[in-house]
Amino acid sequence: MKLFLASEVKNPQTTKKLEEYMGGFKRKKIAYIPTAGNGEGWGSWKSGGSWKLVQKLDAEITLLQLENYWDKDVINKLEGKDVIWFAGGQAGYLMYWIRRTQIDKHIKRILNNGTLFLGSSAGSMITGKTLDVTGWYIKENEYGANVIPGLGLVDFDIYPHYQESFLNEIKSHYKGNKLYLLKNGEEIIVEDQKITVIGEERIVTG
Repeated sequence: MKLFLASEVKNPQTTKKLEEYMGGFKRKKIAYIPTAGNGEGWGSWKSGGSWKLVQKLDAEITLLQLENYWDKDVINKLEGKDVIWFAGGQAGYLMYWIRRTQIDKHIKRILNNGTLFLGSSAGSMITGKTLDVTGWYIKENEYGANVIPGLGLVDFDIYPHYQESFLNEIKSHYKGNKLYLLKNGEEIIVEDQKITVIGEERIVTG
């Protein structure tokens, strides 16, 4: 199982590292899921840098707004993809639709078949066991999201778009086991449980 968990995929530094990690974008089959962005305003992702970046890639893009699917109809569209890209926005809103479409029941099997999980911001946050961080996320907390379970693909949490001035407040809120603080341009690569931080390693423990 491989996961590329970024603070912000559209950051030029991260985009370059992702391209190197994937061996290029050409002819890659990518399922792009912008649903988290709809939680911040329907269709707001269409004017975002991530979607603009995706359209410039020399890849085969399948756009999947989970709100357009019922039950597990979307699963067949995820099978056989090189990458499933969960873009940023609201993590709790995204996880609601992941559960509604039953992606959570199939994601491990799909990833174990060779598909790369690509997370950006909220898309990275959902990989933990809980969404506790979203409930107090500084300046953009998502009230009530912490009651929704995460995907449980990793045993740590991620705080994207980190700034040094946030540290004391983050420490006062975080009660989990391990929280990685990622600035834009940094990411975590997980390969078969091996964790590699690309950038400065900053960890807060509860």
